[in-house]
Amino acid sequence: MLAGLAFAMGACVVPPPNAPAQFADRQTDPVVLTGAQVPALANVPVRDVVAFRYAGGTWVQLPVQIDERKTVELNTVYHKPANTTNPVSVSVYADANTWTGAADGLLGSADEIVFMAADTGGAAPAGAAEPAGVVHASGVRLKVTDPRNAHVAYAYLFRRSGTSLDPSAGRRYVQYDFVLTSGAYKTTYRFDDGPNPESSKVTTSFYTRTFHDRWLDDGLAITAGGSNGADIVDRHKELLGPGNCARSEDTFDDAEGAFIANINGPVRAIRSYIGANSGPYTERTEIFYAQREDNVTDLRVHAIPGPVDFFDYSDAARSMQYSNNHNPAPVEIDGTPDTLQSAAPSWEKVDGPQGALTHVWSLATDVSPAPSTRLYYEDNDTNPVTQCTGDAQALGSSGFWINGTLPNTDPHAGPASNLRGTRTMFYETPGRSQFDAQRHADQVAAPLVASVG
Repeated sequence: MLAGLAFAMGACVVPPPNAPAQFADRQTDPVVLTGAQVPALANVPVRDVVAFRYAGGTWVQLPVQIDERKTVELNTVYHKPANTTNPVSVSVYADANTWTGAADGLLGSADEIVFMAADTGGAAPAGAAEPAGVVHASGVRLKVTDPRNAHVAYAYLFRRSGTSLDPSAGRRYVQYDFVLTSGAYKTTYRFDDGPNPESSKVTTSFYTRTFHDRWLDDGLAITAGGSNGADIVDRHKELLGPGNCARSEDTFDDAEGAFIANINGPVRAIRSYIGANSGPYTERTEIFYAQREDNVTDLRVHAIPGPVDFFDYSDAARSMQYSNNHNPAPVEIDGTPDTLQSAAPSWEKVDGPQGALTHVWSLATDVSPAPSTRLYYEDNDTNPVTQCTGDAQALGSSGFWINGTLPNTDPHAGPASNLRGTRTMFYETPGRSQFDAQRHADQVAAPLVASVG
């Protein structure tokens, strides 16, 4: 299937084209729809679905990716018998190379079809000849709408008639190399007791990300034009409160865990895994696009003190400017303490010669009453709160803190609340304004909508 295609190490990564004028400010955004929205292509082999835009009086093929989904009982991801006492089945990305397993290779209702807003075009005129290499009358017109302003653009899906058309259209926007130090995942991964070292990497024309275990996210370099390409991250950290070292990204990796999927596609890459100490079914899915990353965490654990999810920056990030929507006047990341308003941010930004990185936050939960949230920020070289992981400094450490006790969120343990936290990251050239950051927050709040015409 397309999502499982393996491309050679070092494959050429190209940026998407400029978005059409009506989507000029949504260059970074994907268009995601499900198979249920295109019933005319139901049960078509996913490898046979191709996409086009109409521009300048001609058809131009564009990259499209289909990521199949399947419903699994989460024990099967650990290569264990399904839980029959209190089973919890969820929809996840399919992957033949993990114990999640492959789907059937046919476009199903839950499967995701994705292409970039920058690849859309105008409406083809009535009576326009079909592109070469497609099955006659198989075309589906997709109208893509920006709900913020009702601007529209179009893309077209077809079933290919042979193999001359590749769904990637000969382009690749992201390269994900999952490299497990021990060897083949299914035969060497330590599911019950980590760690499981990696040297995995995601590369696009705008950034590079590195990972050295399931939760060990310790490398981020912005390579968008004008950026100096420095690795600005010490760690992406997970704690049950600042200085509480009982649980961290390191203890998560040292305990049981497994990968749901590692997908290397032309439009996006997906890194999805479970296992966080006594939350063995806590799930994180990281989705990487050319200039954007969606980091989604589904909490499934017994009652816990509220977690703090934050980035601690490296020495290479010194001189960058930190700001958020409650603190629009930037402060310098320099190891000297700053006083900031503590309200939970909807966006955060660090910016400097190293590039611009904007984080957009959202929290979806049925916990009642709603959990208390706030900003976590510390910039302190000399006497920071105990640094549980990474280096000894707190440099621009910043993120989202649920500073109260959360109830049970693990359905395996009985009645459970739901909590999903999403961090969306944008990688850009230096010198972005607070208005750029707010625009990204607006984009996340109002994703592009595709409808069938």
